[in-house]
Amino acid sequence: MVEQGGIMSCYPFSAVVGQDNAKIALILSAVDPGMGGVLLTGQKGTGKSTLVRAFPGILPSLEVNRCPYNCSAENSVLCPECSSGEKEKHLLYPQLVNVPLGCDEASLLGAIRMDALLRDGKVEFEPGLLAKANNQVLYIDEVNLLPDHVADSILDSAASGVNSIEKDNVSITHPARFILIGTMNPEEGRLRPQILDRFALSVPIETVTGSEQRIEIISRVLAFSENPAAFSDAFSSTDITIKQRIEVARSRLSQVQIPVSMLATVAGAMAELELDGQRADIVTLKAAKALAAYQGEDAVNLEGLQVVAPLSVGHRTRQGGYRNAPEEQEIKQALKDAYSRFGGRKDSGRMWSFSEAIGIEE
Repeated sequence: MVEQGGIMSCYPFSAVVGQDNAKIALILSAVDPGMGGVLLTGQKGTGKSTLVRAFPGILPSLEVNRCPYNCSAENSVLCPECSSGEKEKHLLYPQLVNVPLGCDEASLLGAIRMDALLRDGKVEFEPGLLAKANNQVLYIDEVNLLPDHVADSILDSAASGVNSIEKDNVSITHPARFILIGTMNPEEGRLRPQILDRFALSVPIETVTGSEQRIEIISRVLAFSENPAAFSDAFSSTDITIKQRIEVARSRLSQVQIPVSMLATVAGAMAELELDGQRADIVTLKAAKALAAYQGEDAVNLEGLQVVAPLSVGHRTRQGGYRNAPEEQEIKQALKDAYSRFGGRKDSGRMWSFSEAIGIEE
């Protein structure tokens, strides 16, 4: 849906005017889907849904099995069908899977058909939205209005990459690896802090106030409504370039290194900001690593941290919720201060390693 004008259709990702922070947050979630969800907040008509609905257009296709769950090599867990043998494969072009506000747990998680179990003694599973969303984009509009227990179930699957159903000693587990995107209007209610904290990145979407940008928005929406195909063609090369960069970034993500000085800088900055828990530290480094991969860098650097930290930290609670979330300038200053303390360490050029993390000398 094109909110910048109200036209119901798909709009090119690169044609959306401004909203650079939201675009980079979505791109980073595409480079590393395991990082966590992205939350876009803002008043109605600011282009949130437009951007989200355009998002699948920049996602690379993926080879998956022909099964109800779109199992792939990316999934650590396979569905019961794929676990039993080889399946025919095909290319999947990611799409949005929408979670309606009235969604209940059975529709979301799926359900074991007890009638078939009692009648035939066979376990039959009715897949839910999480099954359909595997290797796709799961989209929750007005996520702040979703029941807390449903939101918790979605976030649990987003974090683990699997969905498990257990009932009367019968269990089914299937992959549920998706990119989670939520949008909300803060005027309609806030998210519970425990749920808000589970989103990896959060971006406030503000109404465009500059006259030049507003003119450009109007002009593009009018052009799109007049000839959607020609308009999309005009931006297709840019969208394709973004898609290709995401695909390359995914392939080299594991090769991007994290200098020990950058790890120490993040830890020091988050401690200075007095953030609750360690989720902000971890997500900030993952996001910076994804940004480095997307930009073709070999290692995380301070400039990358300055870009991603406001997105990964700006919605976090402090001192148990008694302090407001930090502002962008406070976050960036904390990083600068921490870097001045830790950037000159004797081991500043050394890279973090898996072996060292588990206590093995290389």
